[in-house]
Amino acid sequence: MKSTDELVAEIKRSAEIKNFLTENDKYIKNMTLTQYFDILLKERNISKKDAINDSQLNYTYGYQILNGTRKATKDKLIQLCFGLRATPEEANRILVLADAGGLYGKNRRDCVIIFALEKGLTLMETNELLYDLNERIIDM
Repeated sequence: MKSTDELVAEIKRSAEIKNFLTENDKYIKNMTLTQYFDILLKERNISKKDAINDSQLNYTYGYQILNGTRKATKDKLIQLCFGLRATPEEANRILVLADAGGLYGKNRRDCVIIFALEKGLTLMETNELLYDLNERIIDM
């Protein structure tokens, strides 16, 4: 299995995208956001109910996001990342799959969120840290 970094390096070296795609088809996945949520839930043995509860989202709204029937804002997706106990890399993948941008290492608020995800902080602990650092808290 090739890592994302390995694939990106190969893309940069490739003279023809068609050849790259043919040679690496088995490594490239067009995964949906809901499929990715399901993978994370299963890997962590977390129920949707627990993920939504830990993310402090409204249950109906949380289920709609997880099932792909409702589009969410970046902050709502970040909330869900805390409920899923996502790593910073997984959170970025969620945000990218949802077309919500990503966490940016040159943005002060995003740095705090990346730190919190990496350290396994809860949503409440993260909001306290954001508040203490005079950054906008994650909307709840």
